Amino acid sequence: MQERGRPRIEVNYPVTLSSEGGNGTGTLTNLTITGGEIESDLPAPIGAHFRVHIQLSGARSPIDIAIATVRWQRDHRFGVEFVRFEDNAKAQLQQMLNQSDVSPAS
Repeated sequence: MQERGRPRIEVNYPVTLSSEGGNGTGTLTNLTITGGEIESDLPAPIGAHFRVHIQLSGARSPIDIAIATVRWQRDHRFGVEFVRFEDNAKAQLQQMLNQSDVSPAS
């Protein structure tokens, strides 16, 4: 298996997905600064673009991804690449990933 260039963390965050093809909900199951894996019943063909609203745990503000592109799809899971962030979302995500209480997925 090819090793990824960026650390990946396991998470369990609710997400809202919206696109020209429809809207839906899902769960973000792992995350890096460049993308993540989402479990959802929403159809997500490779190459599709979504707006992703990530609801973080606790009192943290949600993170909004303006454009996320589907890079792979299997059953009800798909991987997205974060292409464009809203406002300070990238800095917010980087800060969250750098927190010491978050451990990388094995």
